[in-house]
Formats: sequence, structure tokens, C-alpha cells
Amino acid sequence: MLTSDLLRVIKRKGKIRPRYLDVDDAKARERATMLVDIFESHRGKPQGIIGEKVERAIGHGTDFLIWRGLAKLLYDRSEFDVDSPHKPEEVRQAVFDMAFEAGNPSDEAGRAAILDAAGQRLEMSADECEKALYADLEERQVLSEFKSIEPQALLHRYNLALAQAVLYRAKSMLIRLDAPDSNQLRLLFQMLKFHRLMHRTRRDGEGFIIEVDGPGSLFKRGRKYGLEMAKFLPALLHLSKWSMAAQIEWDDREFLFELDQDSGLVPHTRARGQWVAEEERWFEERFPQKAPDGWSLERRGQVVDLGDNQVLVTDYVITTDDDREVWVEIVGFWRLGYLRRRLDMLAELELETPVVLVVSERLKTDRQKLEDSPAGLVFFKGVILVDKVVEAARGVLG
Repeated sequence: MLTSDLLRVIKRKGKIRPRYLDVDDAKARERATMLVDIFESHRGKPQGIIGEKVERAIGHGTDFLIWRGLAKLLYDRSEFDVDSPHKPEEVRQAVFDMAFEAGNPSDEAGRAAILDAAGQRLEMSADECEKALYADLEERQVLSEFKSIEPQALLHRYNLALAQAVLYRAKSMLIRLDAPDSNQLRLLFQMLKFHRLMHRTRRDGEGFIIEVDGPGSLFKRGRKYGLEMAKFLPALLHLSKWSMAAQIEWDDREFLFELDQDSGLVPHTRARGQWVAEEERWFEERFPQKAPDGWSLERRGQVVDLGDNQVLVTDYVITTDDDREVWVEIVGFWRLGYLRRRLDMLAELELETPVVLVVSERLKTDRQKLEDSPAGLVFFKGVILVDKVVEAARGVLG
């Protein structure tokens, strides 16, 4: 993502929008090509040399923020490693030991002798020893891996990164979906779950309205949660008809940030099917071993119409040995108000199929206030315990 010092936005009449780059501009494509070529042609070269090349390419014009932003995205696609047959701290220790034994000579001949002696101890040449001496400094680490990208794709990625950096400061987000197909809908809710975003969903004619709480709703982990909201954005771009309105907190003021399918943003990720969090995968693997005989667990990420424009998005369905079902929803980031709304909804609708909410303790607040719940509640930290879920399922089944 882009850092705040690289953001370019326009604030006007209570609205905020990024200053997007024209991806068809010839100058932009030329500069993007130049920057990509620097990284492509400097694999195995020190970061300091790459930095000098990048700075010359960026220049000092009024638009340097754009090119510095493009370079930031390329650095994010790069890995730099220490290029040395021995750890630099070991090399330094050997050199310092040799210098101490030699009386710390200051002339060039004495320095060469020290490097030669240290190199012999480490089975290196004197030149290799000198090169490795400070190979762990950032500017001396070499480009070991670069995830290549087409210049045009880099420009699209820049515009998306601008939008994501604005969403990082979102207090809330309202998403409208117009008659999405089942695959798109499943992908979207999977990504909401994957990023552990608190959300409420209701029907809106043939579509859905999804309210997503932002980091302003949380007393802790605001930055991490804001990052997850920003990382969620590419999932929206895979949908056909959608719109998003987010409340952004900027310089102690609130602005409206709007996007839709015609905003020109292009996803940099593929629509990959199902994402399963590590704790959920652990739960799935152990359920057959720990659950009672005849009980089964099915991952069923579907939207269940509850009537009165309300929906429930399940993660799993547990089926008992006598063919009764329990819906299971995993709740990641949460606060008391969010859970209360969810529990009040379940109490009002009196579902025929009982529900168990599996709630992360990472942001636990006022747990004791949730004891009289119409749904089964299971709290987890790190792993979801099968026996606790089974116990809650038995409780809601009566």
C-alpha cells in the first residue's frame, strides 16, 4: 500500500477522492516502463545502487509524488537479502579480533593484512571479507527476488493503492450489490470473513446492502483493522454491479468516499474460490476426530434469507446423528454492540434452525453481558475447540 506521505487526494464539498493517474497517458506509461526496467535489470545488485537509479528516474518535478508512489509499489514487490558466505557480524568479529592482535594498525598495509588474516580464518579471500563486512546494511543488501509486473498493470495498481490508502482511514463502509450471482456473492462474503470485518447484511430487492464497521468502531487494533478494510477492496472489484460509500476520517473531519463498478479500478488479485483461515482449517480437520459419532461438519458459505429483509451468512452447518442441523458463524473482530445487534436479530426472528456463534477473544469486551443469549456462544483464542462447539450445539438444540 501507499504510505500517507504519498497520498494524492481531492477534498471538496464533504467528499474525498484520490487523484487517480491516467493509465493511458503516454508519459505515465513511459515512466512506469523505466521504473520496472530498473528493477528487472538489477537483480543481484545492491539496494543502494537501485535507489540511486530510481531517484534519477523520479527527478524533482511537481509530479514526483506519483513516481515515488510507483517506486514504492515496486519495492513492495522486491526482496533484498544479505549476500555473504558468512554472517556479517561473524566477519566483523573476526576482523576486530585480528585488528586487536595486530595492535590496531591505521595504515593501508596493516588494514589489508587484517582483512587477509580474517579471511583465512573464515576461508574467504580478503576482497570477499571486505565485501561481507557490512553486507547487512540496507543499502548493501542485494535484490534477490522481484515479482515482475507489466507497466500498464503497475499504473492500475497505483490507482487501486490510492483508493486503499483512503479506505485505511474509514470509519464505516456501506456496500450495495445489485442482483449478484451466487458465485460473486459467495466470494464477497468469504473475503469479509477472511479479513475478519464486522458486517451486517440485509436484502434490498434483488440485491443486498452490507454495512461494514471500520476501525473507528474499535478501541484497539485500529490500524490493523483499517488495513484489513483496505485489503478487502479488491474483492469488490470482481463484482458486476456494486457501489460503495465510506465515511473517511481525515484531519479531524469526515468525508464521503464513493466507488462503484465504473470507477475504473482494476483488481490485482484473482477470484480464487474459498479462503479458509488457519483456525478454521484446524477446526475442520479435527471435527471428525473429536465430534460424537454420526455428527458431520459442512462448510456452507451461503446467504440464508431470514425474512423481513434480514440475512444470515453461515460458515458451517453441523448435522447431528439424528439429522438435526445447527448453523455456525465465525465472528472475528468484534465489540459488544456488534454482537448485541446480531443476537437481538436472532432473538426476534426465532429461527427454526439454531445458531452457534464462534467468537474471537482477540478483542474481548464485556463477555459476561452476553451470557443470556438466544444463540450458542463459543469463545476461542488461537484455535477453535471442537468439544466447545459441540457443547454449544447441544445447548441450542435442547
